[in-house]
Amino acid sequence: MMLSRKSLLILNTNLVKNCRLFSTEQRAFHEVKVPVPWGHVAGRWWEPWDKRPILAIHGWQDNCGTFNRLIPMLNDSVGVLAIDLPGHGYSSPLPSGMYYHNMNYPILIRQISNYFKWPKTSLMGHSLGGISAYMYTMLFPESVDFLVCIDGVKPLYKKNNGPRMAEGIQELLKYDAQMRSTEEPPSYPLDVLKKKLAALNKNSISIEHCHHILERNIAPSKNDPDKYCFTRDPRLKARLILNWSQKELVEGAYRVTPPLCMIKFTESGYYEEKQNFYEILEVLKKTSKDPRVHYVDGPHHTHLNNPETVNNLINNFVGTHNTEDRSVGGIKSDIISAEN
Repeated sequence: MMLSRKSLLILNTNLVKNCRLFSTEQRAFHEVKVPVPWGHVAGRWWEPWDKRPILAIHGWQDNCGTFNRLIPMLNDSVGVLAIDLPGHGYSSPLPSGMYYHNMNYPILIRQISNYFKWPKTSLMGHSLGGISAYMYTMLFPESVDFLVCIDGVKPLYKKNNGPRMAEGIQELLKYDAQMRSTEEPPSYPLDVLKKKLAALNKNSISIEHCHHILERNIAPSKNDPDKYCFTRDPRLKARLILNWSQKELVEGAYRVTPPLCMIKFTESGYYEEKQNFYEILEVLKKTSKDPRVHYVDGPHHTHLNNPETVNNLINNFVGTHNTEDRSVGGIKSDIISAEN
């Protein structure tokens, strides 16, 4: 469900007034829509706009709002283009019948990089976004100048992939039918939506910061003006049907040569066997030009709840490795959204 201008104004009034004030007082941004073959990828391009930015990628079922509180604390000499992945936020969903698999996102990074003609790509990602940035770097190491992975680095390895794939296909068919349905999805009062979001990932997001995610993930119900519906693509809930083996991931880690800053939140899980992560980490310590690993207290969304715990780690890393030319690849006037 795409948001109309009227719906956006309602959301801005009821939901994100504090977010807008915080963001615009400390660092300005443009709402943008980058064209892709199936529609557009929406996002926020935080100033400066005349230089190649860092591409920031959010986690699973979140959106670019996950960086609203962190980006204003980062060094403002480098811009940040924080995007909504396909089917998330204000971005176009994939065509009906298509599956959201983990290779969609490295492909998307390549499309965006080619669109702006970036000579190098700087990457920052949280959770799925960190995994996507890592995969892209594993595939195209020569095109990345540095990457920052926040509580997500390597792709997850899951055993018994055959049964999981079968279940994933069944889920895809179910959620694809939901997406094509003209029936409105379930709606809830705003306070209920905040509690639902806050409860995910072991109560990862503080209630007072849920609006940063909800802003781009919900729309007013057509049946009840006091309720809201989730607008993200329901197919995102289908489990992944593609799986890298741990052996392939170890081999791929030897290709990750650019500087890499990894931030692991101590109250967050590994979502797979813990030793898989540390096996890859041992390789990255040898192959990356500057592997930095930081353990920060807090849950999975600590970068949103308490950005002051990670901003200096990122600023110090970027300050060291912001050495490549940024004169090519600034914002294009035709991608700036009318919703600004």
